[in-house]
Amino acid sequence: MAIEKIKQSADLIEKVEQYLQNGLNSNSLFNDALDEGDLLSIRSIKDTEHTHQYKASEVLYWVDRNAYLDEFDNWNGEQLRDKHREAIEYVDATQQDSVVSDLIALIKKKKVAPFVGAGVSAAAGYPSWDTVLKELGKKLTNVDNLQVEELLANERYLELAQLLADASSSQLNNHIRTTFRIKSTIEQDKTLVPDVIKLLPRLCAGAMVTTNFDTLIESWFKAHKTASEFDGILCGLQENHNFVTKLLKGERCLLKLHGDASQPESYIFTQTQYEQGYGSGGIDYRKQLPKALRQIYISHSLLFLGCSLQQDKTMELFEQVRNDGEFVIPEHFALLALPVKPIEQPPTVAENSGQVVPAFEADDDKRQEMEDRLFELGIRPIWYPATDNHKMLIQLIELMVDVADGRLMLRG
Repeated sequence: MAIEKIKQSADLIEKVEQYLQNGLNSNSLFNDALDEGDLLSIRSIKDTEHTHQYKASEVLYWVDRNAYLDEFDNWNGEQLRDKHREAIEYVDATQQDSVVSDLIALIKKKKVAPFVGAGVSAAAGYPSWDTVLKELGKKLTNVDNLQVEELLANERYLELAQLLADASSSQLNNHIRTTFRIKSTIEQDKTLVPDVIKLLPRLCAGAMVTTNFDTLIESWFKAHKTASEFDGILCGLQENHNFVTKLLKGERCLLKLHGDASQPESYIFTQTQYEQGYGSGGIDYRKQLPKALRQIYISHSLLFLGCSLQQDKTMELFEQVRNDGEFVIPEHFALLALPVKPIEQPPTVAENSGQVVPAFEADDDKRQEMEDRLFELGIRPIWYPATDNHKMLIQLIELMVDVADGRLMLRG
């Protein structure tokens, strides 16, 4: 191209060069690694006493971009492998590479539906179900405190919720609404958002399920620019006649099993509300909530996160659908903290906080008991240690989504 034509196209060329320059600037860490040596010098013809000096990254990027990108891919792979080294070594050491690989394949195919439990919201400071019931039981003056304590001790939470609702349904609704309201706007304080929530957009593109009253998931998706908002949300007893249709179309949907904190009419918390939502005397699949939950169970691979997976109405539905044998059920998965039990030895004292830390050891009997029950439901557990605030849970999810995105390989 003649130099005059280049001059005439100066504006266009400037825009292209700025676009390419932005690409170079976005790889600052890699550029620093390339630029560790001396600057490259080119002697000036106009002024022989002067030399033009350039960084190696700039020269390679503008002279041979294919070589630059090849070097970047190799460097990035090493960085990712270093980042995920602990998780990869843990998966290998615990011989869970097979189940992790199977889950990664499903994440890659966009077949996974996260099932988010109370354990995830607990990381944002929201209380557990038993804590909510205990606090309200203490607050109400027209209930028997001894009866409340007995029901709590025997984990008869549904019966206790009904007892409290019978004593004062308005107090129960107000307690849920105020306890599970969003604590802050997502943009004002992102630290309130658990890392599991932030990773949900990379785990799936379709359906999600949660047992939580709070709006952490919806708020994060609304604020996060790389995640599309939900096409449909069904909250507990709320009517949404198009929800299952949206599910069947593969649109992004959120099923909130217990309802939404801001909508008391949607709550499913007491025995009466469960019967309204699921049917009395058995599960009624003509009702919207069990119909939607069954559809997700038979069409997606659920990934349970922050769930105890104790026997409840959800597990009852899954068990019934599986035993009926009317549908081909996909594999489901659960990321679960390894069960532990206290041991008889002196507790240690944490160096940083000075707090007494009781001693525990793996509870293999409990683990096998849980596995036997989960396998019957077609749920394959992936175990991780709950130490350091469930640090390994996040590391495993980050590893799986990066492998699913083709950013690195689990092996090699």
